Amino acid sequence: MERNFETALVVGGSRGIGREIALRLAANDVETHVIARSPDDLKSLQKQDDRLRVMARDATHDGLAEDLFGALHPDLVVLCVGATPRMIPFQRQSWADFSMAWNADVKTAHSFMSAALTQPMTRGGTFVSFSSGAALSGSRLSGGYAGAKRMQHFLTEYAQREADDLDLGLRFLSVIPKQLVQDTEKGHDAATAYAAAVGKPLDQFWAQWDTPLTAADVAGHLMALLGQRDPLAAHSFTITGAGVSAMT
Repeated sequence: MERNFETALVVGGSRGIGREIALRLAANDVETHVIARSPDDLKSLQKQDDRLRVMARDATHDGLAEDLFGALHPDLVVLCVGATPRMIPFQRQSWADFSMAWNADVKTAHSFMSAALTQPMTRGGTFVSFSSGAALSGSRLSGGYAGAKRMQHFLTEYAQREADDLDLGLRFLSVIPKQLVQDTEKGHDAATAYAAAVGKPLDQFWAQWDTPLTAADVAGHLMALLGQRDPLAAHSFTITGAGVSAMT
């Protein structure tokens, strides 16, 4: 990673994509702070790399984003939060089930992007928000998840416009893994549910993608994006097993 970030905050960094990103940032000598809900997962992460600074926090807690921005002054924020939806048809979901991602993912995105604009975040900083391929094509068995991830993508666009209007010198990026990430809990749950829905064995369902996508792949592609010397022309990107593409 050629660009030199000083202080990174990874929100939802104890598992999956967020974990891989945190480890890579620490390996690139970036002071990296990780927040997540599970103390056990955070302890495991810190054992893997004791340079990481971990905090067990609920990212949806009111005022947390402002406190973290005020204390850490990050020049890189990576938002990898994601409620795991119940993979059943919507008519079998309660409203609490259906709206879970709105109350977790969207609320967290709103809180942290608002804090980045109002604190504000360190000038020249980058804010990366991970959405989901469900935001582009829907996700029939995950209730309100697809709509929530689309809103998270929209919030990134809104934040960039506000940052430009306020001349904050910030860059907001929306990154969308366009296929299921094979080695994550969420990816496994979704693949299992959809394989059953279409009557396919799980391995046959995964085989629809010529090149699998793993959490390490996603982290590597993000590091490449962040490391580009020339300013990125786009603000939104999709990732598949085949690589990264800018969204038009």
